[in-house]
Amino acid sequence: MNGKENIINKILSDADNRCVQIIADAERQAVETVQTAKEGVERERIALDKRIASNREERIRNAQANAELDAKKYSLSARQQLISDCYDEVYNRLAKYDAEERLDLLGELLTKYAEQGETVYVTSADAPLVTQLWLNGFEKGLKLGTKRLRADGGVVLEGEGYEKDLTLKRVVQYLKEQTEAKVASILGVRNE
Repeated sequence: MNGKENIINKILSDADNRCVQIIADAERQAVETVQTAKEGVERERIALDKRIASNREERIRNAQANAELDAKKYSLSARQQLISDCYDEVYNRLAKYDAEERLDLLGELLTKYAEQGETVYVTSADAPLVTQLWLNGFEKGLKLGTKRLRADGGVVLEGEGYEKDLTLKRVVQYLKEQTEAKVASILGVRNE
């Protein structure tokens, strides 16, 4: 039996050695796996930190760009209001002209824009100033219309198939269209 016991002991000893070897390999593999996992987690943490920092910087840049854009919009709106206020002031001054100044303004409008044979319509306020005799002085065959304009001043010239609106509001609007860029430049306002 000694021979059998020796064989069995040898098999058991080899099995124990093999178990010890398998356990040692498993422990080594477990340590390596844990170490690899820790390194992977650290790499991912570093990459995530970089993405977070990058996203934070991008959000800051976006917020700053939005703030600058809002400031430009506000500034542009204020500039446009300033220009609009200038033209409103022109209109208000024209509307407050006394009779002599109004007649001079109407005369300038008729001299510049009236054509032969047109009918001239005036506001109720200007009707006492503008007479057919006064219109005859322009030597353009102008006729005084009977209907009255609803406006603060100015005239409407009517020819065959057309009208020229030279009321104060329209004259100031024409003036604005022609001079707005120059006014902006004088006021130190430029579009960005």
